[in-house]
Amino acid sequence: MSTSTSSPISGVPVDALRDLIEEVSGVSVDVGQEQLTFLDLGLDSLVLTQIASVVQRRFKMQLSFRQLIEDISSLQLLAEHVGRNASPATLPQQPTPSAPVDKGPNAAPQPSARAALPQISIPTIPLGPLPAAPGGDGVAGLVIAQQLQLMLQQLDLLRGGPGFSATALAGQYPGQDSVTDQTATAALPAESPAPSPEPPTQSPAPPSAPAKPFGPQVRIDLTATGAELSPKQKAFIADFCQRYCARTKGSKAFTAKNRALLADPRVVSGFKPVYKEVVYPIVVERSKGARLWDVDGNQFVDVTCGFGANFFGHTPDWVVEAVTEQLHKGMEIGPQTPLAAEVATLVQELTGFDRVAFCNTGSEAVLGATRVCRTVTGRPLIVMFENDYHGIFDEVVVRGSKSLRSRPAAAGVQPEAVQNTLILEYGAPESLDILKSRIEDVAAVLVEPVQARHPELQPREFLHSLREITQNTETPLIFDEVVTGFRIALGGAQEYFGVRADLATYGKIVGAGMPMGIIAGKAKYMDALDGGAWQYGDNSAPSVGVTYFAGTFVRHPPAMAASRAALKRLKEDGGQVQRKLNARTDLFASELNSFFEQVHAPVRIKNFGSLWKIWVSDEESHASLLFLELRHRGVHAWEGRPAFLTMGHTEEDIVFLCDAFKASVSELIREGLLSGDVNALAALPPAPGAKLGKDPQGNPAWYVADPQRPGKYLKVEA
Repeated sequence: MSTSTSSPISGVPVDALRDLIEEVSGVSVDVGQEQLTFLDLGLDSLVLTQIASVVQRRFKMQLSFRQLIEDISSLQLLAEHVGRNASPATLPQQPTPSAPVDKGPNAAPQPSARAALPQISIPTIPLGPLPAAPGGDGVAGLVIAQQLQLMLQQLDLLRGGPGFSATALAGQYPGQDSVTDQTATAALPAESPAPSPEPPTQSPAPPSAPAKPFGPQVRIDLTATGAELSPKQKAFIADFCQRYCARTKGSKAFTAKNRALLADPRVVSGFKPVYKEVVYPIVVERSKGARLWDVDGNQFVDVTCGFGANFFGHTPDWVVEAVTEQLHKGMEIGPQTPLAAEVATLVQELTGFDRVAFCNTGSEAVLGATRVCRTVTGRPLIVMFENDYHGIFDEVVVRGSKSLRSRPAAAGVQPEAVQNTLILEYGAPESLDILKSRIEDVAAVLVEPVQARHPELQPREFLHSLREITQNTETPLIFDEVVTGFRIALGGAQEYFGVRADLATYGKIVGAGMPMGIIAGKAKYMDALDGGAWQYGDNSAPSVGVTYFAGTFVRHPPAMAASRAALKRLKEDGGQVQRKLNARTDLFASELNSFFEQVHAPVRIKNFGSLWKIWVSDEESHASLLFLELRHRGVHAWEGRPAFLTMGHTEEDIVFLCDAFKASVSELIREGLLSGDVNALAALPPAPGAKLGKDPQGNPAWYVADPQRPGKYLKVEA
């Protein structure tokens, strides 16, 4: 442990809260980083909400997430705030000895209230020189600080953590002998106080930027006020927001009217004070193919595409017909539907798995898959990978740390919910070594073969190594194919990478826009849902131990009808549509990336087949404007979310998308709100096929061919 740093106001050691922050977030605050803001340390709004909640509960004091962003924005400031406001009743109370304690070498050990705690060694806490007046603020502040530190250390030891050694703590309060009893006792100052340490001869090097922790995306940023903007940039943003709001006034009015009623995280997604007036989703009335029409009559080309669910485009006629037909027949809940066997057979044919189970969402499918693996193996640990996304149930809302201890990634998730998960770095060879060392406890390795938010990461060899390790140790390998399933290839990522998993989870595409989740896998594991095979007319019976997994709307007939139609269409096509979409997306990404490189814009399209992500450098403080610009130009895209091309996108749509991206990036570069080369931008043709010439006045101008008059040209106006 590093040398303790004390707050100059309260006397509370910064180290007393340093470990609390690491415990909650998995982020280490190194020496020299005490003055960095929590946002600079990589702590997002979700983590700061957790930290505020823990501090409030532990020290019975008021602290809000907003304070941690604005007024109490660093570890040093937080230590000072706790020192001033913590309730003394929340700290361990120490007995007052009736007589001076003999500290001589032959002194008998003193009884302790903590003696009943087995196998816990309370660390030595040296006490520094105290003010001459006992009971003053300085004494109280120091004692509270020491008690706070002791409490945190004991909690860590009780949790089975590494604890703190006396050696590591020595020297924090120089000039006094150590207190070796299990109760902290204030000592009087030594006759000759130890001299203060010499000041450093030079300033320490600035700490390196910490890695951003894994977890759900940042949704709220209260610090982006636009204070750094020039008057010209502020004027541009104000004008843009006015135009944007005028174009989508119906969506804004709907959001404002229903904010108090609808508790909807997407309504606040991307909140920043500088763009506050345009933070609202587009409210859509209808959709078809790749197009959306909002309540104001605006038309958008959609690239969010139901977050991957609308592989066939919006409301394809053949899906509407299938669902409508089933609605007329009925939507019974409780009895079995004959559609279940038809859909399961199609899944089996396309994936090669033995058995199939249904649920309503991808999150439920992942939950069920991990549960059956624990049931069959009898092991506790689920191994996952940093930046994977596996849904919303508590156990997968988790972040890892360098110490390999898992923490909740959102407020409301309890630490015990994630204690049997291990988060490793995806694609890293050392992760394979760690997995081997823990394999006897591993119930399953759960992997998103290509991460929806990092589609450029495609570690083929790593996946083959995972398969080899898990196969050799009879450890089930689960592929989360909720996004990749049936998208990159008919057989999903397993076909693409040549790796066969023991189980896989599916969603999105298999519902054709309707709610649907599927678990498919080997009978060895799937039998844990129903006891395995048995027959009528003999003495057979379910022979496999079962777990519990159910849901009211499982196998809902309209959703099953849509799934049957979708899977039949994919089977009949034989994988041609996937190959076509993959090639089309590669060309789309290549054209845009070439443009971004030409103008030196810090923007890229990163794709895995028809799944793609709009990447903007973290150094760009106004990256959100790009997504607002795109939406204003008629492209429905979400910041931080994956994007898709689908069967509903036409060649005309793709040309429109390319033009909108180029125009949006160009405008932001010109306004100085996105990095780039203005001169390089000016040298590019303003329109496809444009040629440079001279106007009647002899000035340089761009011209395009006149479609109505062969051999003639039209001047391109700015």
